[in-house]
Amino acid sequence: MKTVLVVEDEPLIARELERTLIRLGYRVPEIAGSGGEALRAITIARPALVLMDVNLKGELDGIATASAIRRRWDVPIIYLTSHSDDATLARAKDTGPHGYLIKPFNERDLRITIEVALSKHELEAEIARRERWFSTTLASIGDAVIAADDGDCITFMNAVAERLTGWPLVVARGRRLSDVFRLVGPDGAALASPLAQAMSRGFAIELPANTRLLARDDQPCEVDDSSAPIVDDRGQLLGGVVVFRDVTARKRVERRLAQSERLAAIGTMAAGMAHELNNPLAAVVVNLDFAIDGLAQAEQMLGTSADNESIVHKLRGLVAALGDAQLGTRRVTRVVQDLTNFARPGPEDQQTLDVPDVLDAAIAAVDASSSGGIVIERRYGTTPYVEANEARLLQVFGNLLAAAIRSVANVQSRARSVIVGTRTDDEGRAVIEVRDTGRGIAAGDLKRIFDPFFVAPSSAAGGGLGLGLCHGVVSALGGEITVESEVDRGSVFVVKLPGARGRRVVEPAVPEVAAAKRGRILVIDDDVQLGRVFERVLGRDHDVVVEHDPRSGLARLMAGEWFDLVFCDVMMPGLDGVALFNEVRATLPELAQRIVFVTGGAVGDAAQAFVASTRNVVLAKPFGPAELRAVVRECLARDAA
Repeated sequence: MKTVLVVEDEPLIARELERTLIRLGYRVPEIAGSGGEALRAITIARPALVLMDVNLKGELDGIATASAIRRRWDVPIIYLTSHSDDATLARAKDTGPHGYLIKPFNERDLRITIEVALSKHELEAEIARRERWFSTTLASIGDAVIAADDGDCITFMNAVAERLTGWPLVVARGRRLSDVFRLVGPDGAALASPLAQAMSRGFAIELPANTRLLARDDQPCEVDDSSAPIVDDRGQLLGGVVVFRDVTARKRVERRLAQSERLAAIGTMAAGMAHELNNPLAAVVVNLDFAIDGLAQAEQMLGTSADNESIVHKLRGLVAALGDAQLGTRRVTRVVQDLTNFARPGPEDQQTLDVPDVLDAAIAAVDASSSGGIVIERRYGTTPYVEANEARLLQVFGNLLAAAIRSVANVQSRARSVIVGTRTDDEGRAVIEVRDTGRGIAAGDLKRIFDPFFVAPSSAAGGGLGLGLCHGVVSALGGEITVESEVDRGSVFVVKLPGARGRRVVEPAVPEVAAAKRGRILVIDDDVQLGRVFERVLGRDHDVVVEHDPRSGLARLMAGEWFDLVFCDVMMPGLDGVALFNEVRATLPELAQRIVFVTGGAVGDAAQAFVASTRNVVLAKPFGPAELRAVVRECLARDAA
């Protein structure tokens, strides 16, 4: 049974209303004769509805009392009045009544008015609950939400939208969406309102890739967006909603991942190139050294007599020509070595290093070679020790410094500077920044700046394997390298390296020991030229047997043929060096220890892992005669001991 409070200052009318309401099934707790009594009674009874006489006597008439009730309680009110003038009606409307009965009225009119008022109030309460639920939901979700009416004016923004746009709802409400939700494309050009497009087309649309949102302070962030129209059940357009999120961090990770994948693919190609180049290059290097030594000895044997003068002159010319060829091969060797390091920048011979010491060495090397009088400023902060190969780290910092110097070299219109700074970040990593005031790098070139051999048209940075090698070395150490740049303002390269877990000591190299005997050496290599190289360099002091078919070489070993030393290529068709070694180790473990692996760059994860972990001697191609003889001398001396 619902409670109805009667507020009527005419006792007869009040009693009649009470009897009628009871007959209709309502409970009447009391009758209030004034506005004050009505406010007291409603506090106690908490009725479902109030029947309010408009013309109450006293300080508060019915309309003033209803206004006070509306401010404090959510109770529907029906006015009772014998006056229906426009002024009274206007005052009553401002209080939001749920009904209006003109005295005298009958029981049927009273019942209908009360039932309609109660039903309307329940419907409004349900709508209010749903609005609060939806508003709370939209305010609580992680995505930004902006709603607009059919005129593209903002009606709602949640807290995330306020934060990303920089506009509070109280200021943005009623403004055009395009004034608050400002979008630009990758080229910086303004984009049309996506919500206006969605409402005109009648279906949801998404933003193009790489769209940026300009906040109220013009700070950009990358966003993903979905805009959709809002229509009622009859298809009438009510407005629209924009749901978006800040994807700046995600896009940054995606770009780094794409760059890492691209560099990994290039690294695989580089490993194959290095392997294919090292085989012929090894033959060229050794044969050049051998020819130069032979010609020099012939020159000495001929002497300086007049009869031999023309021959000696010719020999000297040949030596000079071969020397130039030798310099060329050494340059190619360095490029191939860079390819190998780029493809597999492993943490070989790591030491615990103090970052400022390595930077000082890199700065000294650059100052001595190509600084061109540009002073490199040091701004060192506290950094943890790092664990890395010193030569590799010098190569990284040397390349970054060289790129910075090249960038500022041709700048004349402003101060030229290269600044090297260090600090420790919140994750305990050593952070190294190389900052310059040079030409800068265009935004379109930044994503490719670490690609091998890429030359940025907008900058002096890039070219060769330098920056690509830096990326590979730093990534292999578990760090990261990034760059920020603006054309005609300069660039800053940032390297972050994890702190060292503990100090590691690199054991000193074993001194060379002279060989004690003439050895019998087996060479297993599918490259015919390299086979002749081994015979030519080692044949005078040792008995050299060459097998170009790895299965034939394995057969000789398994048959019990004795060899003091076995040189075996890692990468061979049919049977590679790793499989051959495993066969020998299973049957002849002592002989397996005397195998020296020759590699021009192992291709494939398994081969690379084997070369990195084996305890056997590894001879990297290309090598010189002296290096080859030293390996033989050391191995034979070790066996003799």
